[in-house]
Parts: sequence; structure tokens; C-alpha cells
Amino acid sequence: MSQSALPPVASKSPPRVVRAFKALQDRRMAAMALFAFAAGLPMGVTLGLLNAWLTKLGITPSTIGTLSLLTLGYSFKYLWAPVFQSAHPAPITGFLGGRRSWLLLFQAIMVVLICIFAFTNPSENIGLVALIALAIALISPTHDIVLDAWRIEVARSDEDKDLMSALYQFGYKSAGFISGFVALLVAARAGWTVTFLMVAFVLALSMIGSVIAPEPASSRKPNADRLSFLPSLPKRIATPAVTIVAFGWLIGFAMILIFVMQSLFAATPPSGATFVRTEGPWIVGLTVLVPAIVSAILVYRFGARAAETPAHIANETRSDSVLRNLFRAIFDPLMELISRLKWGAVLVLLLALTYRFTDAVWGAFAYPFYLGTEFGALGHTLDDVAIASKFFGVVATILGSLLGAVLIAVLGRMPVFFVGGIVAAATNLLYADLAAGAVVLDGFLELSRLGPPLSALADWAAKLSPDVVAADQGQRMARLMVTIFAENIAGGFALVAITAYLTSVVNPRFAAVQYALLASLTMLIGTLGRPWLGEIIESQGYYTVFMITFWLGGVAVFLSILEWVRQARDTQGVTSLVLEQDD
Repeated sequence: MSQSALPPVASKSPPRVVRAFKALQDRRMAAMALFAFAAGLPMGVTLGLLNAWLTKLGITPSTIGTLSLLTLGYSFKYLWAPVFQSAHPAPITGFLGGRRSWLLLFQAIMVVLICIFAFTNPSENIGLVALIALAIALISPTHDIVLDAWRIEVARSDEDKDLMSALYQFGYKSAGFISGFVALLVAARAGWTVTFLMVAFVLALSMIGSVIAPEPASSRKPNADRLSFLPSLPKRIATPAVTIVAFGWLIGFAMILIFVMQSLFAATPPSGATFVRTEGPWIVGLTVLVPAIVSAILVYRFGARAAETPAHIANETRSDSVLRNLFRAIFDPLMELISRLKWGAVLVLLLALTYRFTDAVWGAFAYPFYLGTEFGALGHTLDDVAIASKFFGVVATILGSLLGAVLIAVLGRMPVFFVGGIVAAATNLLYADLAAGAVVLDGFLELSRLGPPLSALADWAAKLSPDVVAADQGQRMARLMVTIFAENIAGGFALVAITAYLTSVVNPRFAAVQYALLASLTMLIGTLGRPWLGEIIESQGYYTVFMITFWLGGVAVFLSILEWVRQARDTQGVTSLVLEQDD
């Protein structure tokens, strides 16, 4: 190493955890919490309250699983994410800027839709209920696209990114306290109309976040130069690539739309399980695999490389303008991810697909399992579920999120990511025991001496319930509270881990599409699997489903080990390169 000059002594920066806590004083963090709260309420309506409502009306798990396919908007939001890659003001609210204006507009629309929801009747018109749920499930993920772009663009450091990821989960899960605990208590006493109106009012209050949030500096410069791979490719290559992917997306959209319309309006609705089995793989292939493969071909076969290019080109023909904008929206984010991560991009995509499978598939059946009386369901009341799942559960999720955020600040991202995969899979065994009679849980309650105080709490709460409760209410509630508390601690922990991980692999210059793609994939497999698991519930019971989700969770654990090793090797490679350059 050269001895001619000594390197300058760098001032020692504060510890990572100190820098993270200092960032909490910024109004960006308060806005982040409110934005996340606004994002969590619509999900609570479409996957929570709606399913509780349908379960109390006697709708079967297989039907609920089929209807939950209406939430595929959360899994395919990356298909229209390119529209929001560049920040441009929304109509009506455009004075707020290119990001905040869309957030406020989408929040207002969802308030109106939830209010309409309040006056529908599933027993008389399930098609109308499903149509409103579909509209919410399309607008809500679009709101999430803009929100993800906003939080990535306003972040100034790695500490900001990790902290905002934690606040995202904190606010998102805190919304479950309103759409779950409070809503179920209100539903048991005042009915479903008042319940949905209450949720709409709270969502309207959270719109304050759009007022106090700062607009990202990048959104104020829509005409700045940006990276693009297009100039490095001849038009005869770029045009067919765009055409193939756009055509595949249109086919995928059409398949989803046809199934949804048939489910809503056909005299004999199609089978959701058949749709998943026959059309699901084609949809995934056309909307995920084809764009990724074509992007890889453009990078490695035709040597495409990114370069700074102007946002607008003088005297450009209309066809060239369409080609350039579509290429930038579709291919540039994917090609950047593939060219930067190389084969590591495959591992990132697989982790996105599998890491949250257990939670994604379980969400549609939580209320049927708690409230139902068949297939090994527990037969609890609305008050029971409100207390156990939406009070203790939300508290546990918040604690799990905070624990994940603290450990990321102290230990780093990948150790927490690995442990999150393990605990998320393992808690399915608790639910399996609960469905099978709770032998293990009863032993734990006796050994830990938690049984008596939890039973006493449940007996006290039962006196406030308008429903008739079982003689062994205290023991049944103790089992449920322990199981839900453990599962939600693990779930909050894992959610912070996956959010921080996905944020870390995204290039801020392609934030809207890259993060939307990866976040969508975390919901895709679980959503498509719901009709299939709904049929398993009716044929084999809930116990079998929980054992299936436990073993499938092991896939993510194995992949997280591989990713940890990959990142460690990349870090070692960068360190070695720096040392070689210094010698």
C-alpha cells in the first residue's frame, strides 16, 4: 500500500441507532405513519370486515376464497405502476405536487367507496358487494404504488429507509385496530352500516398526512435527465420487445377481467380453484416471467447499458415517443435490477414470491376460522375476535414491528430477515394445534401459569358481550389470545424485515415500478392459492391447511440463507476491490 500520503482522518459519525432516532423528529416520519394508516384501512375492509360479514351470513370458505381473488389488484399493481414512475400532478388536487396530489385523491375516493359499502346487502346482491370490493382493491394498491415511491424518494439515508419501512408497518398494522377491534365491537352492537361509516370517517381523518408531508425534490423536476437503456438498443430490437411485453400484459389483464366479470354476473360462476390451476400459471408467466426474460435478453444478448438521456426530445415522432415512454416505464426498471444484481435478481424475485406466503394466504380465512363452526373452526363471537385478534393481535404486531426495527438498527438487515422467515413459518404450528384441540397450548398455559389470568380476563369480557358464550369460554379465549399474540409478534417482525429488505434492493431512480413489482409478488402466490386452500378446508379441515403453510414457509427460510450468503460475498468482493485499488 502506498506510504506517500496518509488518508485524511474521517470524523466519527454517531452510532446507527442514534441516527435513526434523530430522524424521528422529521415531519416526513409523521406523514409516513399517517400515510401507512390510510393504506391499511382499505385492506382491513376488503380482507377483514368483508370476510367477517360474509362468515356471519353463512358463506362457505371456498366461496370466500374465490371472492378474495378480487384483491388480485394488490398482487398485480406493478402492471400499472409505470404510470406513476414519473411524478405528475393529479386532477383536482394537483396543487399539492406530483406525489401528494395522487395520495389525497385516492384517499378521498376510497372514503366514498367505503361509505357506499355501508349501505349494501350481501344477502340480496353479492355481485354489488363484490364490485365495490373490487374497486377498493384496485384503488388501494394504486395508492400504495405512489406511497412507496414517495417514501423512497424522500429518504435521505439508509437509516431513513429502514425507519420509514418500520413506520410503514407500524401505521399499516395500527389501522387494524380500527378496522378490526373497534369495528367488530361496533358491528356486534350497532350493525355493519354504522361500522363501515365509522371506518370511512377515520380514513378521512388520516388524509391530514397528505397536507403535512413534504413533496419529494425529484418530483419537482419531471423534465430532468434520467437513466435509460433505450439509446443503447437499435429500434428494430426495442420495438418488438415492447410489443411482446405489452401484448402479454393485455392478455393477462383480459384473463383476470373475464374471470372477475363471470364471477360477478354469470348465472353459474366459474370455479376459483380451476381458474388458479389452468389460468394462474399463464397470468404469472405473461406478467412476470416474460418481461423479466425479455429484459435479461436485452441486457445480456444485446448488451444494453444505461445512460443519462433527456426526458424530452425535440421533433420526435409520435411513434418514437410512445416507444420511448413504454420502454422507460416497462423495461428500464427491470433491466436496471437485472443488470445490477445479475443472477441475484432471480433470488430476489423468488424471495419476494415466497417470504410472505403464509400470511398472504391465511388472511382470507382468519375470520372464517375464528367465527365459523365447521371444518375445525373455533366458533367464537365477534367480541372474542375483536379482543383476541384485533386488540391483543394488533398490539403484538406493533411490538413485533418495533422489535424488528430495533434489531435491524442493531444487528443489520439480513439476520433479522432470516429469523423473520423462521418465526413466520413456525407460528402456523400453533394454529394447527388450536384446530386439533389445543393439547400443546393447554400444556403451555398450565406450565406458564398464564391460563388463570387470561381466563379471568376472558370471563370479565364475556359479561360485556351481547352474545351467549360457552361454559369454557375462559380457557378457549386463553388459547386464542396466546396463539394470536405469538403469530402477530412474528408477523410484525417479518413484515418489517421484508419491507426493509425489498427497499434495500430498489434503485430510488426506479422506485415506483421496482418496489411495486417486488411488493406485488409477496402477495401473488398467496392470493392465487386461496381458492385451492378453501377447498382443502372443506374437504380436510383447517389443521391440514396450517401444516401445508408451515412446510411451504420453509422454502423462504432456505432462500433467505442463500440471499444472506450472496450479499456477504458481494460485500467481500467490494472490499477486496477497494483494497486492490489502494495497493
